[in-house]
Amino acid sequence: MANNFIPISQNIANIISDMIFLEKRYKPNDKLPNENQLAEELGVSRTTIREAVKTLVANGVLTIERGRGTFVTANPYVQNDPFGISYLEDKKKLVHNWFEMRLILEPANVRLVVERASDEEIREIISYERKAAELILAGEPYAEADQQFHAAIAKATHNSVIELMLPAIEASISDAINTAVYAGTHELSSENALTNHRLISHFIEQRDANGAALAMYYHIKRGITDMGC
Repeated sequence: MANNFIPISQNIANIISDMIFLEKRYKPNDKLPNENQLAEELGVSRTTIREAVKTLVANGVLTIERGRGTFVTANPYVQNDPFGISYLEDKKKLVHNWFEMRLILEPANVRLVVERASDEEIREIISYERKAAELILAGEPYAEADQQFHAAIAKATHNSVIELMLPAIEASISDAINTAVYAGTHELSSENALTNHRLISHFIEQRDANGAALAMYYHIKRGITDMGC
């Protein structure tokens, strides 16, 4: 559940948001389970749950009523978090906007990787591609390995500004995968990752900047098409 780039409390905040906006388990004004129940269900500490709830309270999704518990707000769809989770249609728009941004950024990233990455960094990229592929073929959750793959590429650019963008990129990938599940396009998303991560890795390994950039462009462009954004 946790990954190396996003705080675990933010991941848990995203999961709770999905329960509200995508799964529709909790509607406006509904009461959430208590800290102990959520901690047990999500496999994290009460402290992590508390921090995640604080994030969602700050974003206007949840409210805490003393002596009563934690509730979904009356209008949770109004949020001030630019990378937050919204109800399904708004979330698809957010995912689409992130895909567009990544379409500009990530093909250029792989060009820098081809020019600057060490052999060890390229081996790391390939290892994450293979890890994600194994999970996809086994029918297991692969979001973390997918995030690690794209994060390893970003880090291998040796560009400090791009590295600072990692948490946002990580969150956008997680949102895309989660939204694909609830939009019914998860199989297309998995096939895209399986096929195109392999191509991206191959061209990076061959130090082929044009091939890697084209493969990355197609990977993200297909994500937009498959999502039906």
